[in-house]
Amino acid sequence: MTFYDLERRLLALLNQKVRRGEISQRQLARRTGFTQPHIHNVLKGARRLHTELADAALQSLELSVTDLLDPGEVYHKVPLWRGSVGPHSPFPSEVSDSAQLLFSASFLSRFSGFIRPMLVRLAADEEGMSPLLDPGDLVLLDRSEAARRRPVFERIYALSFQGHGAVCRCQRVGAALALVAENNRRSSRLPDHLPLRKRNITEIVQGRVVWACREFDVVFDG
Repeated sequence: MTFYDLERRLLALLNQKVRRGEISQRQLARRTGFTQPHIHNVLKGARRLHTELADAALQSLELSVTDLLDPGEVYHKVPLWRGSVGPHSPFPSEVSDSAQLLFSASFLSRFSGFIRPMLVRLAADEEGMSPLLDPGDLVLLDRSEAARRRPVFERIYALSFQGHGAVCRCQRVGAALALVAENNRRSSRLPDHLPLRKRNITEIVQGRVVWACREFDVVFDG
């Protein structure tokens, strides 16, 4: 289950209730505190359904996010690491006790050999992959052995080295791991390469980024 899925299903539910006469756009506007023209444009897809309206709509209809789940789908809870990935903080190592997101089994099955999924947030100063990934984005990592042992430049990875973290493109070149940022605002702590002699590459490559979001907008998928 992704934020986009939730947004799409909430919009479908709201439109269904309006068509059935269970609630009018005017009533929905009054209950949520938004104008009727705004509600109209959101329901027809001309404007995005932002978090404030989504929360207000769910509350006014006495619904929760679980009411938007597909009863015929299997969902997995993916935990979130405490802390964030960035050039001025150590790579997270502990899982939050309560922070989790639901992802459908069908979504996770798209990634061959996908196991040990983990969520982590990018630090406020992690700009190496902007605009593809921006500071503060939440990213889903494929933590499988295969993904971490054979990184390729076509993908993005979360790395842990020299006491801090980073997200970048990387690939093994000879006895080193070559690192490439997306733009010129790369962190001054991101070297061109890391030696791999007598080092296990999975100690550095913590996971492959397969999904990311900011607010309710999915920005990267596989």
